[in-house]
Amino acid sequence: MAEDGALINDENQGGEEREIQGEEKKRRRRKLRKRTIALIVAGCFLGVILLTFGGFYIAYGVTDANGKTWLPDYERMPKEQLIELYDKPALSDEDYAAFYAQTGLTKVGVDRARARTDGFSRILLLQENYFEERETIRDVYAPLICNDRTNSPAATIFLERGDIIISSSTHFAGWRIGHAAIVTDPAHIFEATQVGSASRESNINSITDRINFMVLRIKPEYFGGDDGSYRSNLDRVTSYIQDDLKDAPYSVFTGIFTDKNKCKATMCSHLLWYGFMHFDDENGAKYALDLDPNGGALVMPKDISRSPYVELVQNFGFDPEKLYE
Repeated sequence: MAEDGALINDENQGGEEREIQGEEKKRRRRKLRKRTIALIVAGCFLGVILLTFGGFYIAYGVTDANGKTWLPDYERMPKEQLIELYDKPALSDEDYAAFYAQTGLTKVGVDRARARTDGFSRILLLQENYFEERETIRDVYAPLICNDRTNSPAATIFLERGDIIISSSTHFAGWRIGHAAIVTDPAHIFEATQVGSASRESNINSITDRINFMVLRIKPEYFGGDDGSYRSNLDRVTSYIQDDLKDAPYSVFTGIFTDKNKCKATMCSHLLWYGFMHFDDENGAKYALDLDPNGGALVMPKDISRSPYVELVQNFGFDPEKLYE
C-alpha cells in the first residue's frame, strides 16, 4: 500500500511539473506573440514615416527643379518704340497692356514712373531685367526648406512706404509657402524670416534677389480714399509694424497653436495681416483691414496676394497670366 501511495504521489508531482511546463510554454508564446505584434506595429510606423519622408523628399525635388524665374517667350520691344509709347500724352488700355508685357508693370506702376523725371530710365532697367535669364541658387536653411534665389537682385519700380512685396520663392517639400514683407522706404523692408530670428528691418535686396516677387499696394478706396488719408494710413500701419511688432519671435505655428489675433509670435504674412488688422487710424480707432480673404487659421503670402483690397503694381518672375497660383 505504501508503494502504491508513493507511486500516486510521483504521478501527481509529475502532472504538476507538466502543468507548470505547459503554463510556461503558454507564457512564452504569449510573450513572443506580443513581441511580434510590437515589431509589426513598429515596422508599420517606421514604414509610414519613411514613405511620408520619401514623399516629402520627392515633392521637394520636383518643386526645387521647377523653381526658376519666368521668362517671356516673345520679342523684346525696341527702345525707340518703347520711348514712343512712353511719351504719349495719355495711355490707352492697350498701351498699359504693352508695358505690362514688357516690364511687368501695371497701370499703377507705369503711372509711378511717368510721374518722375527719371521714370523712363527705370522703365528701361525693368525691361532689361524682365527679359534677362537668371541662374537659380538654392538656399537650403532647414531640412526640406529652401529659398530659391537668383544670382543678382532685380530692379523694382519706385517703391512707396506701405507697399507689400510677395514672393513664392520659399518652399517646404512640395508646398511653396512663399514670403511677404512691407516696404518701409525704397531701400528697406520689414519682415519676419525664419525660426530663431525676430521680426526686423532688412535691405530690399533680401527679397528682390529671389526668383520672383510682386509689388502690391492697398487699393486707395479701401484705405482712406483721398490721397491725404490714404498716405497717412499707410504711414501709420507701417510705423505700427516697424515699432510695435519689432523683435517678435518667429513661429511656423502662428494661427495653429496660437491665437491668430495675438502677436506674441509671428511669421511673415501674419506680421502684415496683424498690422493691418490692429493699427490705429488718425482718430485712434482700429482700422481692421483684413487681408486674409479665406479667413482661415493660417494667413499665407498667397492669401494676401489674392486679397480684394490689394492691387498689383509690378510683377517680376511670375507667369503674368497666372501670378501666384
